[in-house]
Amino acid sequence: MRAALESNNPVREALATLIGYHALRSGQVRNLLLTDVRDGRLYLPSRTILLAHPARRSLATWLDYRNMQWPETINPHLFINIQTAVRTAPVSHVWINSTLGFSAQALREDRILDEAHATKDIRRLCDLFGLSVKGAERYLDTLDHASLAAAASGT
Repeated sequence: MRAALESNNPVREALATLIGYHALRSGQVRNLLLTDVRDGRLYLPSRTILLAHPARRSLATWLDYRNMQWPETINPHLFINIQTAVRTAPVSHVWINSTLGFSAQALREDRILDEAHATKDIRRLCDLFGLSVKGAERYLDTLDHASLAAAASGT
């Protein structure tokens, strides 16, 4: 994760910050449009996210690169690659995972688990990540999982 966040590849860094800070689903990332990012916020169909400063910075770097690399593209999606720049289709899930160098879903789950362990607040998980109460409860249930308790105590 650290390598992706500190990458010299603007798209890898942008993907890592969006998923790593805001726990977006791969499908949400691939369907983002250029118009969904404005005023320091990310406008999703179900919620609006105030972007973390590193996400704003990495998205700005990615957009500069995108504009230099494919100035004539008509693809409205935020993330494009050499194949999608000449079409209007989104990138694939495989491309996202390949670009990151690891699973976007695993990164999302790690981010949510980290927040669950740090705050232990079901409402915060629902608000931050757009989870249902039932979904947030599953993450909070890991706090009392026997194998984690044993690992924490060193037994």
